[in-house]
Amino acid sequence: MNHESTLETTLDKPSIHPNFFGILAGIWKLTWKSQLTWKKIYGLFSNVLGLPLLSYFAFSIGDQSNAFYMFTVDFYILLVLPITCLTVFGGMVRDDLQEDTVCFLLTRPMKRWQFFLTKYLSHLAWTQITTALTLLAFALAGTLRGVDNVPSLIFALLMIQIPAIVVYGAISSLMGLTTKKYLVFGIIYGFVVEFGIGQIPTNINTLAMTNHLKSLLAKYPPLSEHLGVEPGSSLTAAAAIAAVTIVFLVISSVLFTMREYNHSDEMSK
Repeated sequence: MNHESTLETTLDKPSIHPNFFGILAGIWKLTWKSQLTWKKIYGLFSNVLGLPLLSYFAFSIGDQSNAFYMFTVDFYILLVLPITCLTVFGGMVRDDLQEDTVCFLLTRPMKRWQFFLTKYLSHLAWTQITTALTLLAFALAGTLRGVDNVPSLIFALLMIQIPAIVVYGAISSLMGLTTKKYLVFGIIYGFVVEFGIGQIPTNINTLAMTNHLKSLLAKYPPLSEHLGVEPGSSLTAAAAIAAVTIVFLVISSVLFTMREYNHSDEMSK
């Protein structure tokens, strides 16, 4: 056997450079399969159905529209959803680091920024699906309890939930890449920026994404009255959300490309 010819043949083979959408398809397949294991399926059902079931049993039949708004808007959209994004997106790379699967995936012919962005998009799609199911469960609970205009309310919440997950997911992704204590850091960020700076009656409160989401929620008249917020410019809110998302994703992509993450360090978490 001619070892020299074998070596030359190997070296002459063209390098494989899969396109971004091919990488995305592969990462998406890994993502949804990892979420539908028996180990996680019970947690998935509890996340989707837990709060809607609680909302059904928490209020008596009668005039409970305002109570239902408090549960779906104040508690779910403005509190639970950001925390969900923090746990999902903050841990999307950290979990792979702890399981020592990132090193294997990065040996594939793809760039590190491509890996990060496809992870983000895959988790974004999965979270959009599961949270949409949660809103459908809320719709069923509200209908059974006799809440007025449930379809309009749930549609309005869905239209706000989509950009909320996009921007909170981008912010949480950077936190997850920056520190192992991303849950603590995220809670501090929420109190300082979203609840602190967001309450300052000057233009600096535009740094809080919650205010932009509230201005979009206020487009639905009953929620405008419930939140005590006047409808703002949809274009301004959308531009702010898009700008923050892009900035955080770019910073995260650069950070993940430049920084080396060690499996043993992650296991000492």
